[in-house]
Amino acid sequence: MTYGPFFRKTELQGGKNILASEHLQFTEAGATLDHTKFPTGFNEVGALVARNTETGKFEPFTAVEGFDDFGILNEDFRNDYGQDLIAGEVIIRGSVYEAKLPQEVPAEFKEANPLIRYVEHIK
Repeated sequence: MTYGPFFRKTELQGGKNILASEHLQFTEAGATLDHTKFPTGFNEVGALVARNTETGKFEPFTAVEGFDDFGILNEDFRNDYGQDLIAGEVIIRGSVYEAKLPQEVPAEFKEANPLIRYVEHIK
């Protein structure tokens, strides 16, 4: 669950599982999400993120240059409150179902974090 300094009660949304294995590693200190960079409203689990090296805040992945700590959010969140949010579950190593992610994973992202494995979902 993401959180910020102001708490609001919202209805349960999401609930999609992107994990292809129970063996994974999250970033050690969590991630501050820059609320000005994420779309307003509901943001689905599985967003590709990276830390901006100038601000120290995580943003949706757009480029490799100027960013480090590439990962995948393992939680959904609402970006409606005009505040940065803290996410505790940013996958930096593990296996995810690529087809369940809300966007296509660019080759640059895969190269930036080779510790994340992308698995084909077998129905």
